[in-house]
Amino acid sequence: MSVNRQQTMKPLLYLPASAPLPEADILRAVQAIVFDATGGDDMRDMASDTRPARTASWLRFVRIGPVENITEADLDRIVASGIDGVVLTECRGPADIQKLDVLLRVAEAIAGGPAGSLAILAEYATTPQSVLSPHSLKGASPRLKGLIFSAALLAESAGCALPSEEMDAAPVIVASRAAVVLRASEAGIAAYDMLPVDADDEATVRRYCATSARDGFSAVVAQSPQQIVLIDAASLSSQTSADGNR
Repeated sequence: MSVNRQQTMKPLLYLPASAPLPEADILRAVQAIVFDATGGDDMRDMASDTRPARTASWLRFVRIGPVENITEADLDRIVASGIDGVVLTECRGPADIQKLDVLLRVAEAIAGGPAGSLAILAEYATTPQSVLSPHSLKGASPRLKGLIFSAALLAESAGCALPSEEMDAAPVIVASRAAVVLRASEAGIAAYDMLPVDADDEATVRRYCATSARDGFSAVVAQSPQQIVLIDAASLSSQTSADGNR
């Protein structure tokens, strides 16, 4: 999950914790699947038969948090599942990353697994605290591999409107997008930009992907398998157009 300013990294895909795995062509097109366990789904729904072989091209993460709500039992189940990492919601800064790092270290030790095996992705600049934090994320934890930005989560947290065809992005969202990219660049990690849930056609997805790349994000985050199909189609169309202009 290294930083890539040309946005050649595969997207992430968010799914409910109880969701079945998508078809093989979807799995080949993603870097990782993030199973969302924050909405009341029991993490035991991520049964062992969903675990990818270690030769698989995609990784498996679980979305949990905020950090003060994470229990030892949660992490024990995550470590036992053989999952590759966690996505921390509502990350406010390096203190949250460091606390999660310690909790994971304890869970790994109890399970007898290798220390530091689970990676961390953090949803960042989705709360006012993280946008206003003066603290760098550089060196917060060797587990931290990337930051994820969601305009919808920030809008809900800050009480601002989401951008639309009729309205440009609110200054709060513009500033927060910049904060994610700058913090990720400073820490030498990836920055991911979440597609809106209603981005449901190729032209819209292509526009959002182009904006994300222009703004410095490493890759996008899809919220449905259908968006992965649209991302692939948009990428192919863009490549075809670029080849035709040479």
